[in-house]
Amino acid sequence: MRFFRSHTVKVPLLLLIVTGIIFVAWPREDRIQTGESVSAWIMALRADTDNPELHGKIYSLRSEKDDIPGLLRKASAIIGEHQDDFTLPVDEGNATNDDIYNTLLLKWTLHQQEAVTDTLTILDRQVQVPPASEKDDKSLLSQVTNSIQFIIGAYSRVSEAIDYIRMILRPLAGGISINAP
Repeated sequence: MRFFRSHTVKVPLLLLIVTGIIFVAWPREDRIQTGESVSAWIMALRADTDNPELHGKIYSLRSEKDDIPGLLRKASAIIGEHQDDFTLPVDEGNATNDDIYNTLLLKWTLHQQEAVTDTLTILDRQVQVPPASEKDDKSLLSQVTNSIQFIIGAYSRVSEAIDYIRMILRPLAGGISINAP
């Protein structure tokens, strides 16, 4: 009986954790990559020709649910059939589907990196040194004084850190213990 009492909390908690892990790991419909983004990107790569057969093939990629390499393989087959309708840096006469696939994969990676950099806020600008204005004193004496002030500030910060580390390493050195022997 004691066994069941000690496990009444552990078993439901374990089942809850396993259910959560399964819920997170199980692929859902919204997590599967659709071909909409790839087909829109392929439409942007084509030349100014209006080929209805080509539009139909590219539009058929929208309904595909596959990973990116699989979608790019299908797109490279479409582009291989209609090489004159696209502006890709491959040999038009000697280009195989593997060459087209490698080019598409490279261009897709660059396209995704551009999309990521467009959405990120650049924080590196705050770290850069501001440009010197005309009012700043650029003489040798002021530069030496600024360097000495920087070294003194760094030394004081290092000495504060060393004092803090010493305090941590010997806690309660001057304290009184209750129930001491």
